[in-house]
Amino acid sequence: MKLKINKVIYGIGLLILSLCSCTKYLDKKPLKSQVVPSSLTDLQAILDNNARTSRGETPGLIEALADNYYVTTGTWQSMMSGWPDLQQEALDYIWDGSPTTTTPIMNWQSPYTNPIYYSNVVLDVLPKISVTDSASAILWNTVKGSALFYRAFAFERLAQIYCRPYSSSAAKDLGIVLKLSAGVTEAVSRSTVQQTYDQITNDLKIAANILPATSIVPMRPTKAAAYGALARTYLEMRDYVNAGKYADLCLQQYSSLIDYNTQNGSFQLFNIETIYYSYPSIGNLVNPTAIVDSTLYNSYDNNDLRKTLFFNPNGDGTYKFYGSYLGIVPFFPFDGITTDEMYLIRAECYARAGNMNAAMTDLNALMIKRWKNNGSWVPFTATDANDAKNKILTERRKELLYRCLRWPDIRRLNLEGANITLTRVINNVTYSLPPNDLRSVMLIPQDEINLSGIAQNPR
Repeated sequence: MKLKINKVIYGIGLLILSLCSCTKYLDKKPLKSQVVPSSLTDLQAILDNNARTSRGETPGLIEALADNYYVTTGTWQSMMSGWPDLQQEALDYIWDGSPTTTTPIMNWQSPYTNPIYYSNVVLDVLPKISVTDSASAILWNTVKGSALFYRAFAFERLAQIYCRPYSSSAAKDLGIVLKLSAGVTEAVSRSTVQQTYDQITNDLKIAANILPATSIVPMRPTKAAAYGALARTYLEMRDYVNAGKYADLCLQQYSSLIDYNTQNGSFQLFNIETIYYSYPSIGNLVNPTAIVDSTLYNSYDNNDLRKTLFFNPNGDGTYKFYGSYLGIVPFFPFDGITTDEMYLIRAECYARAGNMNAAMTDLNALMIKRWKNNGSWVPFTATDANDAKNKILTERRKELLYRCLRWPDIRRLNLEGANITLTRVINNVTYSLPPNDLRSVMLIPQDEINLSGIAQNPR
């Protein structure tokens, strides 16, 4: 069976090796010599071994655009004098809005050529495979649910960069390209933001109904992961009723939290808060040379264990991030689904619904695990539901940094009047990104625009 699986992987891989851009991937005809997967085991192998699903294939630009860090003038200038991809990262760092620039191709290409493509391969073949017994029925559902989850997860990540945030104009705003088949002859066009989010939530709801409750492989999605992804997506849509509903469903499936008093050094790979393991592609901005925003660092109480577990000193009075749930690389972002994120989503949604007591119960359930066990812990209280919401958002900011969640938060909260302006200072020049600026939606790579003719985001 191993040989057969390897042949399948090789055959599918030949298709990808011939592709050097998203558009070529969409347009190029498949090789006649490809090996066609013919069993559920083949399809599961494709998802496990070749899809690379969400490991290093989601856009790292989501973290790079946000305000968790900064780089020095020297670092930025060295990038500007480097090869074109480095120069583009440097321009993205200051949210350069010139229509002649474009984001690095990987942020657009990788989700399409890996998780989306391979998920579609599986979903195209799956209806041709018969279910013969209860065991194969379970595997059939698991394979389908996994493929839908991986595709939806990639679509959601792309939407945070290339679409306007979800709002009342979603039915007319430009969405992403919703590639729903592995076929290379279908027309390529952009959906609307409404269609984008409808596809994401529909895929995830189907996945949640058919995925297993547990998995022996931590990088395979489960029912809790699908609920968690739905909670995250609905939060980005500012649909706080559904966000709270799915966060609750997720936590009913799994709710373990790490007591940070027992944590020694960097976080373990697949730690107990991890519901779904994923990490983004990493450029050259968010790395050990990135310096944590000083206002953010100073916002942590000295009895807050996150202040020592999340950061390491640089030796010059500044700090770098060192608390990633990625485990193996503690300074890289992690964008998977975790229980702490779900507690914060449910708490925020309780507060927005006016249920102050439930909101603070969830917040304190998390924060007691983050506070030094030295008698200093005092439960958080709120004067009203709005005060509860503000406290929860403050702790969300401090808990979920380097999770590729701050950028979506900035965009959704600015639609509600948060008035968050981002700034960078390079060589004593200040660059700003005001709330709801057109530059909060990135340009699609110009090669893609030239070859496919899809509409570019406005400037």
